[in-house]
Amino acid sequence: MLSGFPASAGIDPDMQIRAYLVAIDGIPAEAVWRAAKLFLAGKVREHNRAFAPSAASFAELARQQQAVIARENRPPIEVRPEPPQPKVEAYKMQLLRQAANGSLNARRQLASMFPDNPVIARAARDAQETMG
Repeated sequence: MLSGFPASAGIDPDMQIRAYLVAIDGIPAEAVWRAAKLFLAGKVREHNRAFAPSAASFAELARQQQAVIARENRPPIEVRPEPPQPKVEAYKMQLLRQAANGSLNARRQLASMFPDNPVIARAARDAQETMG
């Protein structure tokens, strides 16, 4: 990898390789390979492409690639279909739309249809108080 960066020619390659080996200790070979490929292809942002990456930068990208590999190997999440919901009758939806638009008559009808619903019951009470 060092030969791919011309400005790194004056660096002792043996020492640089040792630094890389220490930095990537414990990181899988596939992740190291991917990191090297990204640096050599010039696809690492904020990296001066004239110089070889530091051992720390290289190891950081290798760890990121390790996480990418783990994510790629994870089994896909099984999406369960939602259970079918009962259909609301069209006239009830129409009443709800009318009540939302301010129809007092529609609010009263909904309150009589759903007496245990506190929201509808309160809306019907409010409508009766404003009329009476």
